[in-house]
Amino acid sequence: MTTRDDKADLRAFVRLTRAARSSDELTSASVSFEKFLVFLADQYGWRRIAAFIPTPSEPPIAHGLNTVVLAGVSVIVPVSAADGELDWVELGPDTIWSTRSDSMGMPIPSTSASATPTDLDAVLIPAAAVDRAGNRLGWGKGFYDRFLASVEGDPLLIAVVFDSDCVDQIPTEAHDAAVDAILTETEIVLTQ
Repeated sequence: MTTRDDKADLRAFVRLTRAARSSDELTSASVSFEKFLVFLADQYGWRRIAAFIPTPSEPPIAHGLNTVVLAGVSVIVPVSAADGELDWVELGPDTIWSTRSDSMGMPIPSTSASATPTDLDAVLIPAAAVDRAGNRLGWGKGFYDRFLASVEGDPLLIAVVFDSDCVDQIPTEAHDAAVDAILTETEIVLTQ
């Protein structure tokens, strides 16, 4: 098997485990993620972060993002462009509850202002899986690997996953960007 095959198998496994989550589990996870995001924003003094609006199968961070926006943190979220790059828009108070789909079918605010990904204190990164060394498995399109290669400064890079998405070892390739921390519904782990 190749690294590419190993990645595809792990992605398929993650899709199955995520699909099996009950609504009660997701509600509980949402509360936990919200508490952790508020803690991180306070602990690190976040002024501006990049994040993502979760799909139904991703860790439920929407309430947490809205809470930090209401507390004054500037949060920008990606819009997937057809050319494989990410454009960014500002998430306003409560705009996370009214979304539409971008060109890749990912949720974005229905009303938003264009933003540039500069002066970031942190980047919350969607991931299929992650290991405790900070190796992250994305969903295979490379959007975040390309974005992270261009990020200026030294924002805290945080993979956002469920506990079950933390594995012993992620198969990696040269272009795969590592993260500094992992956020799950039960813990925050610094990887480096």
